[in-house]
Amino acid sequence: MPFDVREILKYLDEGHHPDAGPPRWLRESWEDPEGFFVALRAAHAGRSAVQPKSQPGQHYDLFHDLVLRHFDSDRVALRAYDKLRGWQTLSYRQLHDRASRRSAEWAEQGVKPGAKVCLIYNVGVEQVISLLAALQLGACVSLLPTRGMSFVPHRLEILQPDHIAAEPHQVPLFEGFEKLLLRGRGVATPRFSSHVYEPDEPVGLLFSPLADPPDTPVPLTAAQAWQGALCDGMLTFGLGVGDHLAAPGLHFLQHQPALLFAALLRGATFLHLELEDLERDPTPLYTHPIHTMGVCPELREILLKSRSGSLAKVSLWFRSPEEPLDWKSWRDWVRQCELTEAQHANVLIDAAAGGMVVGSLRRVGDIHVDASPAPGRTWTLKDINMSGQEAPGDVGVFTLLPDEERPPGHVVLSRVRDQHLYAATRDVRREGRVYPAAEVVTALQDMPFSAGASVFPVPTGGLQGHSYVLLVFTGAELPAVTAREAGTRREQIRQHLELQLGAEYLPDRIEFFPLYPRMAKKGLDDAWCRSQYETGALHRKSNHPIFRAITGVRGRLLESEARSGDDARDRMTG
Repeated sequence: MPFDVREILKYLDEGHHPDAGPPRWLRESWEDPEGFFVALRAAHAGRSAVQPKSQPGQHYDLFHDLVLRHFDSDRVALRAYDKLRGWQTLSYRQLHDRASRRSAEWAEQGVKPGAKVCLIYNVGVEQVISLLAALQLGACVSLLPTRGMSFVPHRLEILQPDHIAAEPHQVPLFEGFEKLLLRGRGVATPRFSSHVYEPDEPVGLLFSPLADPPDTPVPLTAAQAWQGALCDGMLTFGLGVGDHLAAPGLHFLQHQPALLFAALLRGATFLHLELEDLERDPTPLYTHPIHTMGVCPELREILLKSRSGSLAKVSLWFRSPEEPLDWKSWRDWVRQCELTEAQHANVLIDAAAGGMVVGSLRRVGDIHVDASPAPGRTWTLKDINMSGQEAPGDVGVFTLLPDEERPPGHVVLSRVRDQHLYAATRDVRREGRVYPAAEVVTALQDMPFSAGASVFPVPTGGLQGHSYVLLVFTGAELPAVTAREAGTRREQIRQHLELQLGAEYLPDRIEFFPLYPRMAKKGLDDAWCRSQYETGALHRKSNHPIFRAITGVRGRLLESEARSGDDARDRMTG
C-alpha cells in the first residue's frame, strides 16, 4: 500500500477530531506494516548526507543509525542532571568515540555477537556508552537498575549472562557474578566496524515489568527495536534533529531502552532527570527547552505542589493510559503549566516490544481514554477468558502477533464506533505492572518475627482500585506483643524490602496476626490467607481463646521438632 508520510506528519501536527475514528493510513499500517516502515525509513532518511544503513525486513545496523549517522555534528545525545555535579552532557561525537573504545576493550575480553551482556546502571552517561558499545559488537543486552540486593542477583541467576558491565563500586550488587565484570582500561583503539543484526536476531533480553512473572527475560528483536524507535521518534513523539525528549519518573525497566532509541535515531537529545531531584528543586526541568515530555502522576503532583513555572514551550506531553485517571488533577496541572494549547497523547510503552504498543494519536484537547494499537503493529483482540480464540465482540485482550514467544497480553481494549478505548487490565496490576508478590515474600523469610507471609491485592475503590496487603504471621507470640511491636516491625519490613527489592515494591498495607498460616504442598496457602483475611476470620481467630490455645500448642510442637533436629545434627557432627 502507498503511504504518504508527509501527509501523515501533517495530519499529526495539525491534530484530528476525536470523533473521526482511526485515519485510513493507521488502519492500512496494521494491514501492511512492511510497506509502512519502508515509507517511514525513506522519509526519515530524507536528503541526509549519511543515510541509515538499516533496511526494514532485511537487516539492522543499530550502532550506525543511532550514533554514527550523527557523528559529524556537535549535537547533544544525552543530558543527565546530577544533584552533585549538575548537568552531564554527551555529544554524538563523544558517544561515538567512547562507545567505540569501550567496544574494542570488550572485544578483547571475549564479547562476541550474540553474547548476553547485562548492563547494571541507572540512566546516565556510563549506561548509554555501554549500551551502544554492546550494540556495536552485536551483543544481546539486558538492563538492570542499581538497586535491590536480592532483586539484581535473582535476575542474574535467571539470565545467566556471559558478561556484566557496571561501575566498580556496584560489585556488591552482583555478588557471585564478579568474574563476569568487564574491565575498562581506557587505552583501546576505537573500533570502526559495527554489527549488522538480522531482523529476528535478539538485541535484548529485557525484564519487562509488564510480563508475568516480571523476572522473565523477554526477547527484543532487532526489527522490533529499530522499527519501534523509528515510529515513536517520528510519529508518536514528533521528534526532529536537536529536539529534547524528557520522561522524568517513567519506569526504567518498562520504558528503556525504547525512549533512548527513539531520541537517538532521530538525532534528538534524551534529557534525564530524577524525580527526587525535582522534588527538592524543579528548576532543572526548565533549564533546556523540552519538545516532548512524558508525565507520570508523581511528576504531576510535584509540579502542582511547587507551582514553579510554565511549560508552555512543550509541544507534546504524554501519559500512560494504565495509570489511575485523576481527571481533576490532570486538568489542574494542564492549566497551571499553561499546556492547554499543547498536544497530548496516551502512550503505553513496552520496551520489550520496541516502544509504543497502544496509544492515541497526538491532539489538542481534553484528557481522554483513547488507545488504539500503535501504527505498524500486527495485532488482534483475543477472548478475555484467555481461551486463545479471538474476541467474539468489541471487547478483548490486546495481543501482539506473532504471540508464540511473547508473554500473554494484559490490556483490555473496547471498540466503540471504530474507536479503541483503554478499558482495564486483564488481571490486577499496579499501573499495568505486575507486583512481584513471590519475591516480596521470599525477601521476608529471614525476618526473625515472621512465621510466614502472604501478599495479595484487595479492592479498595477510589482511583487506584486495589491495594496490596502484606500479611505477616507471628506464630505463637502473645497478641499483646504483636500489637506493641507492630509499628516498629512495619518500619523494619519497609526498610528491608527497600534494600532487597527497591521502594516501588513496598506493599500498601502491612497487617500482623499472632497465628500460624495454613501450609500447602508448595509452601504457604495464599488462597487460604486471602479468604481468611477478607472475611475477617484472621482477626477473630487472633483474639479467640480456643484458637490462641491451639496456636500455643502448635508453637511448642514446632519448637520441640526444631530441638530434636538440632540434637540429631549435634550427634552427627560430634
